[in-house]
Amino acid sequence: MKNYENETKAGMIYGLSAFILWGLFPIYFKQLYELGFAEIVAHRIIWSVLFLYILLKFSKKLSDAKQFFTNKKTAFLLFTSGVLIALNWSIYIYAVSIDKIVDASLGYFINPLITMLLGVVVLKEKISNTGKFAIFIVFIAISIQIYDVGGLPFISVILPLSFAIYSLVRKRIKIPSLEGLFVETTMVMPIAIAALFFIAKSGQNHFDFSWFGLFITLCGPLTVIPLLLFNSAALRINLSTIGYMQYISPSLQLLIAVFVYNEPINTAKISSFVLIWIALGVVSIDGIYKKKKQI
Repeated sequence: MKNYENETKAGMIYGLSAFILWGLFPIYFKQLYELGFAEIVAHRIIWSVLFLYILLKFSKKLSDAKQFFTNKKTAFLLFTSGVLIALNWSIYIYAVSIDKIVDASLGYFINPLITMLLGVVVLKEKISNTGKFAIFIVFIAISIQIYDVGGLPFISVILPLSFAIYSLVRKRIKIPSLEGLFVETTMVMPIAIAALFFIAKSGQNHFDFSWFGLFITLCGPLTVIPLLLFNSAALRINLSTIGYMQYISPSLQLLIAVFVYNEPINTAKISSFVLIWIALGVVSIDGIYKKKKQI
């Protein structure tokens, strides 16, 4: 019993650490304002691959990861997921660079419900009436954003959509997350190297062997460490608990956007957030009720 409690406590610490780190990401990426978002993403991919290589080598799992390169179907799916996660990173860093952290935060709040919708449309999963109602509320929230900005809220929609499709692709591949992340980022690394080559050729390269260069290399560990913490949490605590914890990140990002970087937040945006929170609340309460009913 005591061991179970210790494992649960450790899981909570790992989970909170992961989501707090993800929530603080805007502060880190803001420090790289000199770099364009394409340069940041390229470095994030390259240093992630090197950091993952060291971890896999140290944990003696490198040979397990290498085998996924030889299966054509798996390799193609992992290349697809690599492109999708690189797109997701690009949109997020672009949002931070143009002071649209509020829009990115809204996107991450929408993310679980977009994933739910894709599960229904693509995987033909059944959804409760509560879930349908929650998705309907999200569409109202997005409609408010469209009316407010006079068009589709690009960041708030494409950010969760790209990650939801990424999750869908990864769901079809039976591969551990660490090995999967290594393979998918390795497969898109040539694109990242080519991007850095063209950036350097145009005279816009910012990487050098200095403290700032070292700060850029942190893109790798900062990408991988929260994921490792998340996976450690998932092994120790219920997924429903993790589901509630995931809203820590966009909540922190929203607070940072408004109170640290003074991003404007008008009535339309506030209305959208309130509607999203209502939708999430409805789904959460429904989940708790069903869980208690099963006991």
